[in-house]
Amino acid sequence: LEGCPRLCAALAGQEASIMRRLQHATSVRSFVEELHELLDRQLGAQPPVLLPPAAFYDMLIREIDMIGWSTLSSLSPSLDKIEWVVHDEKQRAHRLMLKMPASYPTDPPVAHADLPSPFELSWPTVCEGISRYSLASAIAQFRTALTQHQLLWDMLDDIDTNTWVLEPKNPSRASVERRIALGSHRSLQMSLHVSAANALPDLNFLGAERALAPLRRALNANLHRWQPSRTVRLNLQDLLDMSLPTPHEAVAAADDYSVECAICYQYDLEGTVPECACDGCNKPFHQTCLAEWLRGLPTTQQSFNRLFGDCPYCNRPIAVEGTT
Repeated sequence: LEGCPRLCAALAGQEASIMRRLQHATSVRSFVEELHELLDRQLGAQPPVLLPPAAFYDMLIREIDMIGWSTLSSLSPSLDKIEWVVHDEKQRAHRLMLKMPASYPTDPPVAHADLPSPFELSWPTVCEGISRYSLASAIAQFRTALTQHQLLWDMLDDIDTNTWVLEPKNPSRASVERRIALGSHRSLQMSLHVSAANALPDLNFLGAERALAPLRRALNANLHRWQPSRTVRLNLQDLLDMSLPTPHEAVAAADDYSVECAICYQYDLEGTVPECACDGCNKPFHQTCLAEWLRGLPTTQQSFNRLFGDCPYCNRPIAVEGTT
């Protein structure tokens, strides 16, 4: 049995009773009638939702009038959740969600935003007769927080525009990680530093070791070339002695830049990505796909839990840990 979130919440704790009624029901109609009866009893037993006083709504409307309705993105019917759209110095849009307690302005709103670092509202000390909390102050604090991440977003936007980003597909403004294609079935996972966006990121190369070896050597030999005044993308190109593939180049030579498993032709397989690669043809494989393929070949040999066989594409020797 499945239901919408509201129905599941209303019938929470009654799962065992529902299943008993279903087992003893003589028809679908009779079961639905019993379910309806149970739902009525459950809703009747719940205490009524108390709405905030009229002054709560009056104050919210006045504050929104002062800030401007044009910056408002969404408003819940009960006005307990307000979402704003705030633009930073580069006109990038950011969303701020404020959850309003029914006791506002006695108690403060709670903020949620997609930022690379935690964002919490701070308020002045108590002043007699003056409310400490306001929507305008919350938005002003959010604008200040946005200014702290301008360099980071500049670096990430440059990567997103000028390289083929494999994941995440639709990154939020809180995400500082990117995985980009390098060609020859190789990719680079990077994580930029929030407090030092123009510094060398944490890097992890993915692909066949034979194809990655030249990149590792170039990176180690060229670390002294890193210049904080340049973008992360340009610095990486200099360190790796290569031009990072653009989205247009990747589309034009899709086979060379593909990172999907060469057996199942999928990238994400039940939460796993291709983690094996052939040192001959550089084709990537999911561990489970390659192990299943090798088990089906009569020439495959096994030592403990490790399988030794031939690559499905180039027949070069390849090995993988068997899955249980």
